[in-house]
Amino acid sequence: MSLKLLLTDASNAIGSAIEHELEREAFNLFVPKPGELDWHKPASVTQYVRLLRPDVVINCAGWEDIPSASQQAQLTLVAQQIAAACAPNNIPLIHLSSYKVFGGDNKSIHSEKDVPEPNSDAGRAFLTAEQSIEQQLTKWIALRLSWVVGSYGENHLSRLLRELVDKQHITVSSRLRGAPTALSDAARVAVAMAKQISCGAENWGVMHYCTSDACSEAEFADQVLQVLKQQQILSESVELDIVDQLPENEPVSAVLSARRVRDYFGIQARTWRPSLLPMVKQWLHSHVDT
Repeated sequence: MSLKLLLTDASNAIGSAIEHELEREAFNLFVPKPGELDWHKPASVTQYVRLLRPDVVINCAGWEDIPSASQQAQLTLVAQQIAAACAPNNIPLIHLSSYKVFGGDNKSIHSEKDVPEPNSDAGRAFLTAEQSIEQQLTKWIALRLSWVVGSYGENHLSRLLRELVDKQHITVSSRLRGAPTALSDAARVAVAMAKQISCGAENWGVMHYCTSDACSEAEFADQVLQVLKQQQILSESVELDIVDQLPENEPVSAVLSARRVRDYFGIQARTWRPSLLPMVKQWLHSHVDT
């Protein structure tokens, strides 16, 4: 009999990517339908989980690389409720989190041992969600991700593409650093963890994942710009406005040490560069008339 996996949300970018990744796996996937449960009512969530009895849960509700205020509220609410519902039956929970839990320190790379000190509302929401899970569960993973990029959702890539195509101009920082991680790559890691947990893996706590190819925001934007020029979407005269400044309320570095993911689950980091062209083409197909 196939194992049951509960995915709390498949409507956002990362949830959609995870759902797609699970299509090739043997899990019996369940995603709450609209109106099937009320996240504001603990009894509703508890009853849903008790009747379903999933073998593992992946929580990505409210998650976006650049979450809005309403998404931040959903992030903290669902984390609290799903953890409370999983606790009585000790159901393993993989919760997706973010580099945004870190703040304005000068570290070039963050490890799981670093103390989070968020400097934004989004960062505080991600940290509150993590703490809700840690306080209630023994079998939990908070998977923090770096810049998650893709052709859909609100993220660094979609923002760059929108600004470059619509305005043919964007200001980017040479000091801000991250490790662009494709939605499909993040989904691969979450599903790989779920598979190993379903087979008896007992590795818990905070874990980091990002690609092996870190860069500055300016370097990433330049790669995107070159692809747009190659696709003849922008003229050769279009250039970036590069500044030696940091944006407010954003960690200086979104580069994460992925050692625990590698050592405990054997997951190897990939580079983002081969996936950039397909992501840009998909975005153009959806947003630009050609």
